[in-house]
Amino acid sequence: MARPIKPTPTLTGEDAIDFLKRMNEPPTKEDIEFAKKVKEIREKRKVHFKF
Repeated sequence: MARPIKPTPTLTGEDAIDFLKRMNEPPTKEDIEFAKKVKEIREKRKVHFKF
């Protein structure tokens, strides 16, 4: 049986400011390449049913 999910912590102060700054930055080249690889892998795993 799975453990219950804990509540998400609330960010305040410097932690909140740092988090918002990181979220507003554009993705890096590494992030974009990683997203492309994940998308390719997911597309290969799709199952198509014929009726």
